[in-house]
Amino acid sequence: MTRHAALTLAILFSFVRPAATAAAQEEGGVAQTPPPETAVDATAEPAKQTKKKKKKKRPRISGFLQAFYRYTFATGDDDEVDADNFRIQRVRVGVSGKVIKKVSYDVEIDPRAPDVRGILRDAYIQFKHIPFHKLRVGQQKTRFGYENLVSSARLYEVNRTELSENIARGPNLRDVGLGLIGKIPVGAGVSVEDAITVVNGNGLNTQIDDTELKTVWGRLGARYDHPDDLFWVRAGLSGGHGDFMDEGDDPLDPADDFLVEFDRVGVDAEVDTEWVFASAEYARGSDDAEGETTEPSGWYLNLVGKTPWHTGPIVRYDRFDLMEENFRRWTLGAYYGDPDDRLRFLLNYEYRKVKDDVRGDDRLFLWSQVRF
Repeated sequence: MTRHAALTLAILFSFVRPAATAAAQEEGGVAQTPPPETAVDATAEPAKQTKKKKKKKRPRISGFLQAFYRYTFATGDDDEVDADNFRIQRVRVGVSGKVIKKVSYDVEIDPRAPDVRGILRDAYIQFKHIPFHKLRVGQQKTRFGYENLVSSARLYEVNRTELSENIARGPNLRDVGLGLIGKIPVGAGVSVEDAITVVNGNGLNTQIDDTELKTVWGRLGARYDHPDDLFWVRAGLSGGHGDFMDEGDDPLDPADDFLVEFDRVGVDAEVDTEWVFASAEYARGSDDAEGETTEPSGWYLNLVGKTPWHTGPIVRYDRFDLMEENFRRWTLGAYYGDPDDRLRFLLNYEYRKVKDDVRGDDRLFLWSQVRF
């Protein structure tokens, strides 16, 4: 070997040896040269993570469609009866997603709404900066009781109770404002539930507040979850105070509009076990309008049998009292499909009384739903 070749090898060895020694120390043994595919994976991983993060921020589209056939029986004391009919009861299409880690949004529309004011349903931004709470800004459900806060897609009856339709809400179920919803764990499966909404009071899809007061709805309750998920039970106390403009007999004529000031109070309880689900509510209040005061009240009891075959019986009794109006209803039937299933069917028979001693027309519903 020439002197020139030996000098060249010495220089190359001086650069290679430190790198080999470092690799050997890192592996705890002989230095090894990583195969080409290892280097490729190392450079590809950040790109994969970036792609995954972007995917999390993509909006999620979901919704459901409900259709039924209704047959009305001539069991009332008059000679009039509604014709049987098919109906698309509800269609909901929603878009939701995250903007950043603690900020998300939810928008839901009803494309089959008979009135343009009912097309937009939920439309709020949600912040999770307060521990154990969600702050919602925008159009949302007002917080009172149990049944109204459950999506119709998860209920076991085709129609909500008269309590939910007439006492546990303002002009309608949704309104524009602020909502704070919390669930604070206490320990041993117990948690405290608190919720409050401060809204305009005019109902959904109104852009102004034409009354002096803001409307406040709220609920405070407790919940216990069994550690093995065998059952859960909860109960709460709700209240509401506010005002709104009643549109009178002609919604298009402001001349017959009048102001209604109201107060509400209610209690609710629910239990869910392997074999039965039960819910109950009672609510009452007062409405002051044009110098007159009325005191609506109502209650219901709902029982649902549960089986391993995703089907079972249902029975519910609900009543509503307002001056001379005394509505009574038994809802009997069965269901197929649990609340979270993509396909559900309901059979409901409603035995109705419009007063204590006056029969109404009974109704039979054959109802179906798909969720997407």
